[in-house]
Amino acid sequence: MTDEQPAPNNQLQKSESGLFESKSASSENTEGASKAKTLLQKAPVTAALFAANMIVFIMLVVTTNLRSMLDPSEQTLINWSANYGPLTLGGEPWRILSNTFLHASVFHLAVNLYVLFNLGPFAEELLGSRRMFALYMLSGVTGSLSSLIWNPFQISAGASGALFGLFGCFVEQSVLGSGFTLKEILRPARVMLMIAVVLSCVYGAFIPGVDNAAHLGGFLAGTLLSHFFRQDLKSVWNKRDSAVVGVSLTALILGTSAEYFSVRSNPQFLAMLDYQNALPLLKQKKYQEALTYLNAAANRYKSVDIFLKRANALCKLGRFDDALDDCNSAIDVEPDIADGYLGRGYVHHCQNNEGMAIEDINKALEINNKNPVAYNNRAWSYASLGSWQTAIDDCNKALAIAPDLAIALDTRGLCYLQIGEHQKAADDLTKAMKVAPEDGAAYFHRALVNERLGKDKEAAADRFEAQRLKYEPESWETSLNAEGAQH
Repeated sequence: MTDEQPAPNNQLQKSESGLFESKSASSENTEGASKAKTLLQKAPVTAALFAANMIVFIMLVVTTNLRSMLDPSEQTLINWSANYGPLTLGGEPWRILSNTFLHASVFHLAVNLYVLFNLGPFAEELLGSRRMFALYMLSGVTGSLSSLIWNPFQISAGASGALFGLFGCFVEQSVLGSGFTLKEILRPARVMLMIAVVLSCVYGAFIPGVDNAAHLGGFLAGTLLSHFFRQDLKSVWNKRDSAVVGVSLTALILGTSAEYFSVRSNPQFLAMLDYQNALPLLKQKKYQEALTYLNAAANRYKSVDIFLKRANALCKLGRFDDALDDCNSAIDVEPDIADGYLGRGYVHHCQNNEGMAIEDINKALEINNKNPVAYNNRAWSYASLGSWQTAIDDCNKALAIAPDLAIALDTRGLCYLQIGEHQKAADDLTKAMKVAPEDGAAYFHRALVNERLGKDKEAAADRFEAQRLKYEPESWETSLNAEGAQH
């Protein structure tokens, strides 16, 4: 990190790197190209933060699936260290910082990088690299803490808190500093940026899922820190700056501790913590161990997610009546959502009661006829009955809604195999593997395709992968022989 000499606090130096510069009209035409070329030299911290946010998002997409580019699941964000009260306050405090580098879609990332690209160089030139870095990080952490205080059960991710801190720096300098004239403040690019920030706040006030608490916390932190940092800009980082950061960190630690003590006896908080502890055990197929946490969670708080996860674990252990009770409890909690009926349909399927399974899935589709998982589940039930074409029709409906849904590609691939469409089967199953490489189902089913085609070596390799991934085929799947009949 560089210790560059910042501008004195009564005058903002002109630079090619910032949106907030005073230039002639002719030079503004080449501003964008010069800025991109010199960002690393003029604003190294901004460049590093820009790269860090991009790298984290690329890693998220590469290690999950392409859907994460547009709409990663809530659990995916949690797994990637989003800010989530039960985990952040339950023993993983690093989430209060790590979530500021995590974004919920490529559009979310693009907007935040645009703001960083414009506000970062301004703040870095004004304050110096170290102070700008401290302001950015402390604003981000303050935003995360504000989010926890406002709603500890909200899943929060993104650099917005830190970026609102940079915006607070800009506003503080505009109001209390002497570096701007009214004409400069009202330059079109600056006005557009301020309008974007205001609209973000207004949008967040009415649209669920936008974390305005983080925005406000980051803005206030950035404004205050900018005020204190600007008191002595003649020198680089000094003891006064260290004291400002030390006091800020102490306040954040005390605030986080106070929030922990305020929620540690909350039944919902404890239940969600138990639920999250159960998820990795379920993924490892340690169902009995997972039940210990899920039982504790269900006793503390009535939640559809908890009931359905426990029902799934009970199914795997052969306790179908108990699983049905949990599905009924989930439906009682939220009768107007499809998940409870889908869960109960799965239990009926495990009991080989496909009629009741399809009936429950139909109820789920009455609630939400755009649910691709419901169409796939019904297709799977039809496939187990040998109704291959009907199953394919349902898979097509699922894939029309979600083209990269791996389970639907896998189901359709198996059905294509059974009606003799070997190439279509291989194509679907191969695509399913690429979308969900850790799911062994497609490997198992492609082994059947290769056996049908006499490709024994390829079939053996696919079966090996299915076993390595611990795929457990249902009894009707294992009854499919190489000739395509059931026996």
